[in-house]
Amino acid sequence: QITERIIVLFVVINSQEEVQGKYVVCVLFFLWNVLDVVRYTYSMLARMGIYYLPLTWLNFSLCILLYPVSVLAKAFAICVSLPYFESFGTYSIKLLFPFAFSIYFPCVLKMYLPVLFIGMCFIIQNLFSERKAHLGTGNIKNKSS
Repeated sequence: QITERIIVLFVVINSQEEVQGKYVVCVLFFLWNVLDVVRYTYSMLARMGIYYLPLTWLNFSLCILLYPVSVLAKAFAICVSLPYFESFGTYSIKLLFPFAFSIYFPCVLKMYLPVLFIGMCFIIQNLFSERKAHLGTGNIKNKSS
């Protein structure tokens, strides 16, 4: 997550002034902050041995709902920034004589998008397994004595 945020925040958003004023950036920061407030509050209380059931449920359920939305917002921010990277050539590198190699940064970002969604699938699976471990399946079954 830290790597994703560094890439999106410093490489994509901070490097292009035109992207900084887009609504998707505000939505992305809002989602990151909501997720972090719930996660860090839960972690702090759990570390102290305090388990508040509504906060536990919110931590393990809200993340499952909001994480894919935040990934979509990241992907949208990358897609919005692509025309600016293409027109300005930011971070595109052309190496000379011995290598004759160039890196076109918009292509790197386009290759990063599928990686972002594949990573999201693994994280969602992990969140579901953590939710099941902490909250159970959520199904109410009759207990036979």
